[in-house]
Amino acid sequence: MSKKHLGVAAALDFGKTTAKHQVTAILNLGCPDSRQWYLANQQVLLQAVQAGQIQLEIKFWNKPVADLANGNEANKFVDYTEPQAALKFIAAVYAQQADLNAAIDVNKFVTTKFKVDRVVTQEVLTQIDQAITAEGITSLPTIIFDGAHFSGDRLVPITQLLA
Repeated sequence: MSKKHLGVAAALDFGKTTAKHQVTAILNLGCPDSRQWYLANQQVLLQAVQAGQIQLEIKFWNKPVADLANGNEANKFVDYTEPQAALKFIAAVYAQQADLNAAIDVNKFVTTKFKVDRVVTQEVLTQIDQAITAEGITSLPTIIFDGAHFSGDRLVPITQLLA
């Protein structure tokens, strides 16, 4: 079992617990800033995992903001038990984020477009919310690199953090 930065089992876990760096990415599938940061850093993150440099956790936060309502619903379809399939789902959703955010019936859009079922329980969502509150996270995306929080104006590419 990997080290949990936020004390919640609901995370996509990649890499070894013995990696030099611990990284947690707090994202939302409907958040344009989450999309931009993830897509810009995805390749480097996964290469660093493969190279044993980092252990990566990705968590999806249902932030109670009206503009993120569709993303909050889509987050419930991320299958934390199947990390590789989840990565494909995340990439597919981010590629169609504008359509997701414009969808009237998000559940129908996601199940039809991506052929997935809702898998995240309310218990897991509550655990994530409690952990995010305990960590003092208020914005998306937030990256936790070796215990230091990066968000908003402090958000930087993962290459800068690994340097």
